[in-house]
Amino acid sequence: MTETQATIHPDAEEQEALRPETLEEAAGRRLLVSVDTLTRIDLLFLRVLRTRGHAPLVERLVLRYTRMGEHAALWHAVAVVGVLLDRRRRAVYARSMFAIAATQTANFLAANTLAAARPLIVGTSGGLSTPSAHASTSFAAATSLSEAVPRLPLWAAALVMTLSRPYMGVHYPSDSLAGAALGTLVARGARSAQRSLTER
Repeated sequence: MTETQATIHPDAEEQEALRPETLEEAAGRRLLVSVDTLTRIDLLFLRVLRTRGHAPLVERLVLRYTRMGEHAALWHAVAVVGVLLDRRRRAVYARSMFAIAATQTANFLAANTLAAARPLIVGTSGGLSTPSAHASTSFAAATSLSEAVPRLPLWAAALVMTLSRPYMGVHYPSDSLAGAALGTLVARGARSAQRSLTER
């Protein structure tokens, strides 16, 4: 092939290199860069939570507390006690029980749909990571129960439960964030549904 022919008929690689980037390609490239950045931030926060504040006593206390969040046991217990003892706010506690249970169902469906793996730090009974059920049920409970229970200790308890999961290395921080968003959304939906029914 002569030099003139090579200039007139560049090969496929040269054509690809000279071709302007399409809008779709530019958007895809930006998305990949954004995902990579978010992943790095996620891992950074996980590393901080796994390497700070792990005195033996603190870790034992956090482990005991996070176990109370299994199957939303702590939050169901608070709601049941409220139903039994607080007649004036019984409807709030009953709706909270529904919101927590609905959040557990939504979390199960979301986790199985996304099928994301947990951090490979410690062994767990389940391998699904996103969203965190502890976080989703904690925020669902805090959103619902805040109408009947003092807000500051309630939200503090929910936040500690949420952070306990990446602290123990069984979830990424983004899993807890996704769970918190899911629980808040479901609880607000339950509240709106209850108000719509009572207004009829």
